[in-house]
Amino acid sequence: MKSALNKPRLVVLGGGAIGSVLAAALAAKPGCEPLLVGRRDHVRAIREQGLRVDGLLDAPVSLAASEVVDSPLDDTLLIVTVKAVDLESALGSLAPYLRSTTVVLLLQNGYGIKKLALKALHGLSVPSNQVFIGIVAMGATLVGPGQVTSFGGGIRVEPAFADSPFFDLLQGLALKVEKSRDIRRDLWTKLLVNAVINPLSVLLQARNRMVAEERFDGLKSAILAEGNAVAAAEGVEVKVDSTFVNRFIRSDNATSMLQDFWRGRPGEIDFINGAIVGLGKEHGLPTPVNAFMVDLVKALEALRQENRAEELGLRCTAYGKRQNSKQQIPNKRQ
Repeated sequence: MKSALNKPRLVVLGGGAIGSVLAAALAAKPGCEPLLVGRRDHVRAIREQGLRVDGLLDAPVSLAASEVVDSPLDDTLLIVTVKAVDLESALGSLAPYLRSTTVVLLLQNGYGIKKLALKALHGLSVPSNQVFIGIVAMGATLVGPGQVTSFGGGIRVEPAFADSPFFDLLQGLALKVEKSRDIRRDLWTKLLVNAVINPLSVLLQARNRMVAEERFDGLKSAILAEGNAVAAAEGVEVKVDSTFVNRFIRSDNATSMLQDFWRGRPGEIDFINGAIVGLGKEHGLPTPVNAFMVDLVKALEALRQENRAEELGLRCTAYGKRQNSKQQIPNKRQ
């Protein structure tokens, strides 16, 4: 049963593409005053000129932005959009400010996110029944400080969160927030789609529409065959095939894993294909294709983080804009 909120606060922890789109959508709703916590250059730009979200809002929106949380999170919905690899440290840094009335909504890619969050929150003030998960089904790109491009979509949340009064605050936004009918099935469907799109985007250095081409369906099918089998072993019946994945891709955005790669940051491969491999081992199921995806992506990420992008034929900027694109891939004759 929903209860009334006492001066509710909305805090979005993670000023990347998804966090920025969500914060802007909240700020555009009358009566909502979200705080976006992000990186210094992004925060500075938002304070000076507002947050621009092309594809979602007609004009920049003004909203509070900060590099840190520095006040108690009483009666607060904390929407966490940091990467899965940063989740534990991000939640741990908030320990002095978390309260028994803090509600946490997790919006990460990958498997095992809630378990990871509960581990980070163990012994702190937030009750475990006030930690919820959601599924992001939208694309977005952080173009530069204070500027994001949205490619549409929305968010699905677990049914228990729909009983929270905060769910009502997320209605009527420029993006749709809805209750999932089957959160485990939705999570596995998204996981399997990500297990295809994300690693292939990095390996091909390609945006989504190239990944959706049928010429890659053999590899997609091999990844998905293993993933469907592991999901079934976990008690979740999903039938995701290459046709479903190709139809799922509705825009030509760069995946979050590819954007991370361009910026020289570690991606979420361990929480996506790596999770399929780990669960496969628990159930005695072989997952060699997914394991190969993990190894390849990590090898490329290591080269990128060693500033050896030019050896891969790439020139990347901090915000994922590739320079000298005509010279990215060396001629085969060289």
